Amino acid sequence: MKNLQKAMFMLGLALTTTFFSCSSDSDGGGNGFSGPSTGTFVKANIGGTNMLAQGEFANGGYNGGNLVLQGFDINGKSVGIQLYANDGSLEVGTYDMHNENNENYVGSLTLIDINTSTMVTTTYNSSICSDSNGTLEITAIDNTKIEGTFNFKGKEIRDGDDCSGGTKNVTSGSFRLVL
Repeated sequence: MKNLQKAMFMLGLALTTTFFSCSSDSDGGGNGFSGPSTGTFVKANIGGTNMLAQGEFANGGYNGGNLVLQGFDINGKSVGIQLYANDGSLEVGTYDMHNENNENYVGSLTLIDINTSTMVTTTYNSSICSDSNGTLEITAIDNTKIEGTFNFKGKEIRDGDDCSGGTKNVTSGSFRLVL
């Protein structure tokens, strides 16, 4: 009887471990669109560290061709997406997020990095400094959601739009805004 109890305990422990270590979300990395299967989110790899913002940590809006989306995590990382279509409509396609002279749209990708020990904030942007760049691809847009991917090299923005600071690479980014 004692051996049967031990066996049942071990079986229960094994099943519990298996159940809690598996996930049905596809929020792993990759170069294409990936993320949670539902809801608004922003996800990226920031200098080698994964970041995922979802639920109350990701919010935004879309109106008249203007997309604004912000996601932040508890480790002090925040990624912002802004894309404004001058003709009032966004479409599936790739957008240059360092677009100095584009007549059709204006876009920007931003990383705000907060040192949670000192509370010092550093901002990196894809469009202000000459040696920054970025792309955003809208992969799906309809009446219920906007989904896409992004990557950028953000340049640190200091007081007075001083571009003498460092850079951060944000890669494997993906997002969904539920409308």
